[in-house]
Amino acid sequence: MRTVPFRAHARSFSNGIFIALFGYIALVILVDRITPQYFRLDAYAAMAPLVAAALCSFRQAVIIAAVDFLAVVVLSGWVPDDPHNVNRISTVVGNALLAGASIMVAWLMRERDGLLHRLLVTGEAAQRALLRQLPLRSHDVTVDGFYVSSQQDALVGGDIYEVVETPYGTRVLIGDVQGKGLRTLGAGAAVLTAFREAAYYRRGLEGGVVAMEQGLRRYVSSSAGDTESTAGGELDRERFVTALVFGVDQTAAVPDERAVPLSFVACGHLAPYLIQSDGTVRELEPEEPGLPLGLGELVSRPRAVQHITVPADARVFTCTDGVTEARGPGGEFYPLADRLGGWARLPTPELLARLQEDLELHTGGRLQDDAAALVMERTAPAPDPTADPGATAGADGDAGSTRADPGHRPTGRLRRGAGR
Repeated sequence: MRTVPFRAHARSFSNGIFIALFGYIALVILVDRITPQYFRLDAYAAMAPLVAAALCSFRQAVIIAAVDFLAVVVLSGWVPDDPHNVNRISTVVGNALLAGASIMVAWLMRERDGLLHRLLVTGEAAQRALLRQLPLRSHDVTVDGFYVSSQQDALVGGDIYEVVETPYGTRVLIGDVQGKGLRTLGAGAAVLTAFREAAYYRRGLEGGVVAMEQGLRRYVSSSAGDTESTAGGELDRERFVTALVFGVDQTAAVPDERAVPLSFVACGHLAPYLIQSDGTVRELEPEEPGLPLGLGELVSRPRAVQHITVPADARVFTCTDGVTEARGPGGEFYPLADRLGGWARLPTPELLARLQEDLELHTGGRLQDDAAALVMERTAPAPDPTADPGATAGADGDAGSTRADPGHRPTGRLRRGAGR
C-alpha cells in the first residue's frame, strides 16, 4: 500500500483552507480598522500567502497572495500620508516581498509534486511489470490474494508470485526471497523470469524448479562481481528463496469429474492449506519439504513432486512467513490455522479482506516483513449459450459463492516497517 504525503492529504480540503484564509484576511482588516492606530495588525496578514503556498493549489496561492497585498495597500496606502512613517512603508514592502516569495514557493512545490507524481507512476509501472495485480486467471484456476511490502511506498519486495497458463496446464508460483524490501528485488526477478520461461518449455514441475535454481545461481554469480556495494554483494551471494510451485495438468485423467488433479513441489516453503466447501481446513504437508532455491546443490537427489487430488469446489490457500510470523504486541505469532478454520465458508474476496484486516489488528498496523497470501480455486466454467438461462443463473449463483470478484479488493490498511 502506498503512503500518501501530507500535502496530498491537504489538497483534499484545500478549498476549505482557501476560504478560511479569505476569512482570516478579512478579520485582520476588521480588527485593524476598529483598533487604535498605534495597534497595527496588518503585518500579520502576510501569514495567509505562506499557508496557502504550503496547503493550497498554485492558483489559490496566487489569489491569496494578491488579495493579501491589496488588503495591506488598502490599510496602509500606496504612499503613506507621512513619508517619515517607516513602519507603514516597511509593511507594504515587506508584504510585497512575502507575497512574491509565497508565489515562488507554491510554484516550486507544484513542480515538485509533478515530479513526484511522475516518479511514482513510473515506479509503479516498473514494479507491476515484476508482480502483476491480483486476481490472476487462467482456463483452469483463478488466483486471488493480497501483497504488502514492508518497504514504505513500495508495491513489491521480497515475496513473489505468478500464474502462467501453458499448453500443459496452469502453473502457480509463490516464493519468499531471503530478506525483505526492495533489496530483494534482484533475486526475486531472477526467479520469476526463470519460472515464466520454464513454464512454457518444461512440462514437469521438477524441470521448472531446476530452471529457477539455475536462474538464481546466475543472478548470484553476477552479483558477486558487483563492486558498487560490498555489503549488498555479500548478502546476494548468500541469497536463497523458498518457493511452492503448483501445477494443474489439463491432460491428467481423473475418474471423478468432481475432483481436480493437483501437483506441487515444495522448496523449503510453508505448507499450503486445503479449504473445503464444508468448512474443513487441513494442511497439505509435503512428503519431502525440499531445500530452498539456491541450496539445492547440498543434496544429490532432485526435489520431489507431490501428486494429490482435491475436490473441484475446494480452495488452496498459501502464504509467506510474513503472515505466519507476524507478531502481536506481546510477541505472539499470528494464529493463521485458527483464523482459516473460522473463515473457511466465506467467499474468497471476503476471506482475504478479513485476513488482511485481522493482520493489521494483530500487529498493531506495523508489519515487520513482506506478506503475501494467495487463494487458488477452480475457474468457473463459461456459461453454455444453449443452456436454459434460469438454470445457468442458478448455477452461476452457487459457483460464485467462493469465486474471486474482480471488482472487489481487500481493504486492509497495513503500515509497513517498524519505524513509521
